Amino acid sequence: MTKSVNPKRGYRSLRRSAQASDTRAAVVSAAHELFVREGWQKATIAAIARQAGVSVETIYAGFGSKLALLKAVVVASVRGLQPETALMDQAGPRTALVAPDQHSQIALFAKDIAEVLRRVAPLIAVVRAAAESEPALKDLYVELHQGRTGNLTMLVDAMLRHGPLRIDRDLAISSLDRLSSPELFLVVTNVEGLSPAQYATWLADALTALLLP
Repeated sequence: MTKSVNPKRGYRSLRRSAQASDTRAAVVSAAHELFVREGWQKATIAAIARQAGVSVETIYAGFGSKLALLKAVVVASVRGLQPETALMDQAGPRTALVAPDQHSQIALFAKDIAEVLRRVAPLIAVVRAAAESEPALKDLYVELHQGRTGNLTMLVDAMLRHGPLRIDRDLAISSLDRLSSPELFLVVTNVEGLSPAQYATWLADALTALLLP
């Protein structure tokens, strides 16, 4: 005879799962704010715990270390409103990859990456600054840029399926990497004063002139 499922136990399990998800989101949000505002050194686990309204032990239990928490914050910022979906599986990047021509691919990419950079570029600046004195942060900084390069390689290869580019594949990848870097985005927006939308327009124009025959 099949045993019936205890509905109360299932409800409690779902509630605990929702609470854990809410707690994690609160910690990530607090960490994001403090890392950007205070920098790597001053944004202590204790300060993040106070901001999130949780214990220090809760953060260590959920993330393991301050470095792992920073990685989680960066990933959450990259993924935006879809935290469980890798960036290249989201609608914005996927649409650019499958667009019917190179001009459309560039325009869609520029619009999407400007929004991603708006969220994540300040955090990358935190990692870069800390990397000057923290070997683990230097490794993370390199890892993040290698991940970017891998994603951008997918775009260049998708563009090449529609025909040749003005420059060769490797130079196209490195040029795309530089022009859409978090560092350049911050110069353009924070120093020159362009909005993310204006940056997207400039990026699309620059990539069109550089890459397309």
